[in-house]
Amino acid sequence: DGNREEPFHHFMKIFKLLFPILIVFHLCGYCFAETSAPFSLRVESLEKGKVLLDLPVQPGDRFSIHYIHSSDKTPIQDIFEVGEKGEMILIEENYLWYGAGLECMNWEGATVTMENKKTRVHLKRHFTSLLLRVGRIADHSLNLYGKAIPLKEIARGGELLKIWVEPGGASP
Repeated sequence: DGNREEPFHHFMKIFKLLFPILIVFHLCGYCFAETSAPFSLRVESLEKGKVLLDLPVQPGDRFSIHYIHSSDKTPIQDIFEVGEKGEMILIEENYLWYGAGLECMNWEGATVTMENKKTRVHLKRHFTSLLLRVGRIADHSLNLYGKAIPLKEIARGGELLKIWVEPGGASP
């Protein structure tokens, strides 16, 4: 009988060693699944038909587009939030001086505040995509997670870009 119990004890020793390791790997799988982004913020050149940027984002993440107004030469910041369904929501536009083409009070539900010499227009304007022509002097940049990506570094001035949020997360 002692010989029959020995393989079982050997199995139990191995099991006791491996079980905690398996639990850790299992839990790590859950951790990575939780942090993987369900969406991808994409920037595509419509002229080239090529995705230039593919960045992971989640609902609630914010990104912004910074540029210099073409006629007033003042800085503009458009702040977007990724919605629960992957839509882009323009939640704020801020600028020093009102110029042509900027958001103002005529958008339903918009409110305007003045802060540190800046005009801040707060709104919730939904977009499925945004078409943007890279300015030759506007110095457009896409800002996400504290990193600024100058659009002139990925596309030429005058090039037409499409910015949108795609389900499924960023490509590796």
